[in-house]
Amino acid sequence: MLGRFSVSMITVAVAAAAVSAVIAGAITRTSAQAPAPVLKTAWGEPDLQGIWTVEYDTPLQRSPRFADQEFFTEAQRAEFDRVRSQERGRDMRPERGSEADVAGAYNDVFGAMKRTGKRTSMIVDPPNGRIPPPTPEAAKIAAADRDFRLALMQATQTCKLNLPGCAGGKYDPTPTSRRAELPARYNTARMNRHDGP
Repeated sequence: MLGRFSVSMITVAVAAAAVSAVIAGAITRTSAQAPAPVLKTAWGEPDLQGIWTVEYDTPLQRSPRFADQEFFTEAQRAEFDRVRSQERGRDMRPERGSEADVAGAYNDVFGAMKRTGKRTSMIVDPPNGRIPPPTPEAAKIAAADRDFRLALMQATQTCKLNLPGCAGGKYDPTPTSRRAELPARYNTARMNRHDGP
């Protein structure tokens, strides 16, 4: 009785293996013949949902030092990685207990160094890999935004102490008359006005 049961189990196992092999072969042939389908969103655009990781460190714009070199050589990448691995980065602590020490509480464990990427910049157009100069209209908008921010900051400690956030502005103890103005565009440059919703 036990012998007949064992033969039946072996027969079922062999049959299951054969069916699995046939299915796997069909799937392999199908995927080799046809490209994978591109998933689309409900509105018809490619669906890019998921977890995306960035394994390499690539600068936004290319250093002038590399001019029109689109890719680093393997030797350049190895040298960059060697030099960066010797820097202490955020593991370098200022005087213990100082404001700078507490402000730098997150060490390199929280911002690990990535290996140097192959590209010399994320920007690929223009071919020099540099951020192109702003158009005259964009420069005008940026200047108006900067003037508005500096006016709002004129009576602050930032301007009184001539800190980088007030570069180009000057200290005046009298708050600006522009305080009640609404900004022409959303202000993202370290400006937070706590006097309204």
